[in-house]
Amino acid sequence: MQKRFLPTAFLAASLLVIGYSCTKFDTTSQGADLVTVDNINTFADTLDVIATQGIFTNVDDSTILSKTENHVIGNITNDPQFGNTEAAIYVQFKPTFYPFYFGSVGDTVKNLAGTGFDSAFICLSYRGAWGDTSISQVFEVRAIANADNDFRDKTDTLRRLNYQPSVVTTILGSATLKSQDIISKKKIVYGKDSVENQIRIPLTGAGAIFAASLFLQDSTATGSNNGFYKDSIFKTKSNGFEIKVSGTGNGNALFYVNLADAKTRLEFQYFKKKNGIKDTAIQSFQMYPQKTASALASSSANYIKRTHSLGTIPTVGAPTNDVYIQTAPGTFANIKIPELNAGSPKATNRIVHRAYLIVEQNPSGAPTDNHFTPPPYLYLDLKDTSLAIPQRYKPVYFDLSNQVGYNPDATGINPLYHPFPAVNNIDLNNFGGAALKRFDGANTFYRYEINITRYVQHIVTNGYKNYDLRLYAPFNYFYPQYEGAKYVIPFFNPLAFGRVRVGTGTNTNNHKMRLVIVYSKV
Repeated sequence: MQKRFLPTAFLAASLLVIGYSCTKFDTTSQGADLVTVDNINTFADTLDVIATQGIFTNVDDSTILSKTENHVIGNITNDPQFGNTEAAIYVQFKPTFYPFYFGSVGDTVKNLAGTGFDSAFICLSYRGAWGDTSISQVFEVRAIANADNDFRDKTDTLRRLNYQPSVVTTILGSATLKSQDIISKKKIVYGKDSVENQIRIPLTGAGAIFAASLFLQDSTATGSNNGFYKDSIFKTKSNGFEIKVSGTGNGNALFYVNLADAKTRLEFQYFKKKNGIKDTAIQSFQMYPQKTASALASSSANYIKRTHSLGTIPTVGAPTNDVYIQTAPGTFANIKIPELNAGSPKATNRIVHRAYLIVEQNPSGAPTDNHFTPPPYLYLDLKDTSLAIPQRYKPVYFDLSNQVGYNPDATGINPLYHPFPAVNNIDLNNFGGAALKRFDGANTFYRYEINITRYVQHIVTNGYKNYDLRLYAPFNYFYPQYEGAKYVIPFFNPLAFGRVRVGTGTNTNNHKMRLVIVYSKV
């Protein structure tokens, strides 16, 4: 099987915070190391966990993709557990300047025998893949309808993953590729240059006619063919492209590409004459994430559709032995820990040295588990039913970082009240959540440990509410009560990368979800 690549997970973000007032009990150093349990001075309890299935809808999924982050394209049509995935990309390619012209000073490009348009390609900068990359997929290109004003003109909009512009049904080009084909070096421009790690889709038939007509636009101020005069006119000639994988294939992988990279482009190859000598040349239109000196930014979008009904995901909210967690846009687990409720014998006052939620993959033994690997990281937050939907969730108290204070209940509009630790976001060394590879004597599986030591200490000592929890694998997320998308928080998973079936508190296959508390009696 072709090796899978891990794409760049996220871009750094700068977040503002305020300090959180300290209590008399110092919890700063709690949870740093696991104390030896001797059952004389130090004890351990394992608390039962109730977990049920959740599925993100288009309404409550908060994933937002910036133009410079890796986008996803491809189909997964043979995942018997999680069902199918379809991912498509929409992008505008534009000239580098206006009024635009092909060639340079001294070139003769058009209207002379032996010069002019030769061919065109849609090219995508390849960053990696997830799934079974040994199977070829058919990449197809279509034009976005010129009448779609929303996609054409809202160039600064960052769209959700359920957005699709209007598309013309005619196929402009196609290429049958698998990962090995993409990463290999290939010659271009009649063998003069080479490129690797690039998806190249030739525009043929109707696509070649479209590309040739675009090539023949001019830069005059008036006329029916003046598409290169300025940005607003060019977008009426070419409103962008849809790039997707054919739905009739047997694709079983997702491919990661970067639209802002120079390898992503609408590439023209043409003949020219300079100083009377005939030559071949390449000139490309790019996707511009931000406004340039002469043009607005390019529109782009990434559409990802999950069809969970074709898998075996449990009924949402029903008792189950397993829950299915899929990296955004995907699924999550609802978690309750009743033994932390006030009055419970295990929630009596004690010094909590370590409290960590253990989440273990329940391996199926199926070959698909080797292809569809688990999310690199899981994240845990609190469900606050006193808040209105979709402002229902908030961060876990205290444990996201032990280096800086923050307050999940500070919801004021002043940016200084944003609750997250500054600069480094979540401290994974403290909070945990990374996939840890383990072996149970029969199967390799993955385990996640999430540290909520200080939060549990405040439950048992200071009467903090025992909230229900949400466990999921975000790409990024935000809490709308903290000024919404202004504070999109990057996480550490590539988009749509990973899925895992984990045991609940009732699992009978030695992979129970549980909360372990190591403590001393007061």
